[in-house]
Amino acid sequence: MNEEIHVIVPGSPDDPRSPRPAPPGVVIHHTPALHPDDVVVVRGIPVTSISRTLIDCAEDADPGELRAMFASARAQGLLDRDAFEASLGRVEWRPSLPLVRELMEEFCD
Repeated sequence: MNEEIHVIVPGSPDDPRSPRPAPPGVVIHHTPALHPDDVVVVRGIPVTSISRTLIDCAEDADPGELRAMFASARAQGLLDRDAFEASLGRVEWRPSLPLVRELMEEFCD
């Protein structure tokens, strides 16, 4: 399986201090620094929270894939309505946000 790994790097891709090009198979997304509540540490590695991950995935996933992601997160007990609302409030406007809100209403208790 040859899937790309997507990572978030705070800052601008135009910053001359940015790291060298990504290694093969890695896609770098530049973003403003994330709010501390949108980051969790898993096995010593900082990763985006479930709510922020679902919001970010909505940009590239089709509606069926995103629905499956929400269903999986709910089945694992990982969805938190308050955390999701807070994460939504911190992201810039995106075309996918109406679908994300719809799925949040459907899957968050």
